[in-house]
Parts: sequence; C-alpha cells; structure tokens
Amino acid sequence: MQKKITYKEADMYSPIKDMLASQGFTVRGEVKGCDIAAVKDEMLWIVEMKLSTNLTLIFQAMERQTATDWVFIAIPRPRRARDDSYMKLQRLLKKLELGLITVALDSPAKLAEVVLFPMGKADKANKKSASVRREIAGRSADTTGGSRGIVNTAYRERCVRIACLLEAHVNLSAKELVKTHGCEGDASSILRQNHYNWYKKTARGRYELSGIGQLYLQENSTEKLVVFYRMKAEYAL
Repeated sequence: MQKKITYKEADMYSPIKDMLASQGFTVRGEVKGCDIAAVKDEMLWIVEMKLSTNLTLIFQAMERQTATDWVFIAIPRPRRARDDSYMKLQRLLKKLELGLITVALDSPAKLAEVVLFPMGKADKANKKSASVRREIAGRSADTTGGSRGIVNTAYRERCVRIACLLEAHVNLSAKELVKTHGCEGDASSILRQNHYNWYKKTARGRYELSGIGQLYLQENSTEKLVVFYRMKAEYAL
C-alpha cells in the first residue's frame, strides 16, 4: 500500500512565491501576521493559506482587506475542477471580493495558479497598508509563510504528461506509459476516453499524439506544465 503523503501549509509557500516573483513581485512570508505579502510598484497583495477552507481562513482574509483590496486565500487544488464545494467556495469569494489561488501539492511540478482575482477597486493608503509595505522593504531575507484561466486539475495534468511523452517517444502503449515512464495507473483509461482529443490510436492498445495534441503543445509551449513534462520526457530519451 502506498504511504499517504501529509502536507503542511508551509508547502504551499514556495510555489506561490515563485509564481508571484515571476510576475515581478517582491515576496515575503509572515509579514505583520499575514502568511504572504507581496509588492509590485504600488500594488500590495496579501495571501492567507490553509490546507482546507474554513471560517477562520475567510475571516482572516476579510481582515486583510483593511490593508488592501488585493487579498487572496490559497488552498490545495481540488481533485475535480467542477467539485460542488469548490464551485460554492468561488461564489462565496466573489461576493466577499476575495481572490483564490490553488497549489498543486499532489503534483511533482508543484504549481500555483490564480483561479479568481479579487473584485476590489484600488489599493488602500492607510496605516496598515504602510506598515506591511515597510516590513517588506526592510527585509533582505525571507521567512516561509505557513480572470479565471485553465484549471490544471490532477486529471488534466496526467493528460498533459501523457501528451508530452507521446510527443517525445512517438508511439506508446498504456503499459509502457505506466511501467517504463512512471505514469499513473489510469493511463489506459485516459487514452481511451481521450477527453481533450490529444491522442490518436495507431494499433490495438497503442497511441500517438494527434494533430490537436501537437497544436496544443505548440501553442502552449511556455505553459509551466508543458515545459516541466517536456523536459522530463526528453530527459528519459
């Protein structure tokens, strides 16, 4: 039996920091009680992290709105993009004018994504905001903090991984994907369902990348998941 992995809130910090830093933010953890605070020009973002959604997290985020309109909650990504509780959470956050970041803790890529932006009008200029900004500006070292696009669910990520492997190896079976390349056990089901039309059957149990799949990888060549799994596939050649 595979041992269940236990995550900590701090595991979400590095992926979120990397995402914000790539966008030009200066990012710091544990700033004036905030899990993450980031500044870019006149913009101040605050992120509160939790492994599961609860009222404490919502109340914390609402309290941070006294410092800035750019407040996000961060949680592990859901198993399914259309999960009922996840959809209800997004509706609640929209009403509260809060943003949402998800982190793929269940992925070797460990990517963070902004799923929902807050609906506030502008940054606030007050004592709380100034205090957070001064704290960020005064640090030379960091402390780890404890419009909707494509949602990279665990299922979609497995599909991207298989597409990259088919691109690199041309023609593979589900057994080869699992035994040789370490894909999850549902590779056969993913190939048969072909949800995104990325795969083309060439013989019994064997597949290659379809024209749609080739176009997807070409048009999304800078997407982090594509870059990550293309590198892994090429390394295995």
